[in-house]
Amino acid sequence: MQAPSKSSKQSPSLKARALRLLSRREYSRKELASKLLQLTQQNIEEPPIDLELQIEAVLTDFEARGWLSDERFAQALVRRRSERYGIRRVADELQRAGVEAGLITQLTGELKESEYDRAKSLWTRKFGQIAIEQTERARQYRFLISKGFSPDLVAKVIGGRKASI
Repeated sequence: MQAPSKSSKQSPSLKARALRLLSRREYSRKELASKLLQLTQQNIEEPPIDLELQIEAVLTDFEARGWLSDERFAQALVRRRSERYGIRRVADELQRAGVEAGLITQLTGELKESEYDRAKSLWTRKFGQIAIEQTERARQYRFLISKGFSPDLVAKVIGGRKASI
């Protein structure tokens, strides 16, 4: 008997690819579908016509088993990003990942309470003191705005004022 050559080796099934991806980190349904489509099209010269239907079937099966969850993905992303980014940036990432609007509203609502403290902490780590010169003040402002914090909140942090709730 001959050992199978590398060229005749069969590529992993859609389920195996999806499971391998999910074993590394959480994905939203939209992200995982996109990733599977991309991987399959790269590895196969002529993908099957019903490839998107096959991917949807695998994702539906994974959701039924509890292996794939947009809610769990969203919570993990919020935990990962909330220390370094503001509500706007986190909400944009969730929206791009295909998380439903109601869940985004719920999760960002929970972040709202700690928004000032998170912005102040980030500002303190990066700069540490109130800027005297206008150019430095503008640089600090742009930094916090780029991290997704609201302009009003950034003005309070940079001005050294307490947030009013």
